[in-house]
Parts: sequence; structure tokens; C-alpha cells
Amino acid sequence: MKKISADSIGVIPAYVRGQEEHGLSYFLWEDVYAVGAQCANCQTIIWQNPLTNPILAATKPRQIADSGPQYTANYQQNIQRFLKSQPSCPQCGDNHFDLFVNNVNFPRFADGAVLDEGTAVTINEQPKAQIWWLG
Repeated sequence: MKKISADSIGVIPAYVRGQEEHGLSYFLWEDVYAVGAQCANCQTIIWQNPLTNPILAATKPRQIADSGPQYTANYQQNIQRFLKSQPSCPQCGDNHFDLFVNNVNFPRFADGAVLDEGTAVTINEQPKAQIWWLG
């Protein structure tokens, strides 16, 4: 695991207008090949490529339909397995990752606050930031 520039993989660190007191959040465009696992203790995110992660890139079992309840259950199981498979947090040393981050699942802010669902996100500032990359 190493620290890299967020913009080198398309992760957008930003302060959300009106919620700057919560610290940085991170956003992704839909075509970015990065997902994250967020630490429940310190909010650090370990980012990685979902196409090279063996759990996320695994082929769906044939007996599971392409949609419906079984598909959803399989997807959720894979996300939980992905979160449990993370190494210890490089920031705090904990090993409890509880939030899957992608272009539709936003992370918690740096202070642990949650972005309210349905909030129109207006980015106030896009600072340069280093992130943890596993890969």
C-alpha cells in the first residue's frame, strides 16, 4: 500500500459547500476505476482498482440471475467480503472497514459525518490530497 495523489486515479477530494466544517469528502466520476473501503474508526479510505480485486472481479455464479433478489444478495455478500478482506488501516491500525465507496456510495466526511442523501453537492474547493492506494 502506498500514498499517491488522488487526482492521479480520478478521485476528487473536495470540501462540500455549507459543510466545510466536516472536512474533506471524496467523489468519483462513473468512468473511474477506483473503489474504496472506509475505516469505521478513523474514516481513512483504502482505494483500489475493482477490476483487479479478486472478490469484486469474480465472475457471478451461473445459478444466480442477472437481476432480482438473488443477484442483490450475491452483490451485498461480495461487498461484505471485500470490506472484511482489507489489510489493517494504514492510519489507525484498526481492521474494521464498514463502508464501500464508489461513484454512487459516498464516503463519510473526515470527521465521520454523513452526507445527507439527496443533498445537492456543490464543491467549494478541490485541494490536492494524498490517498492510500492498494494495488
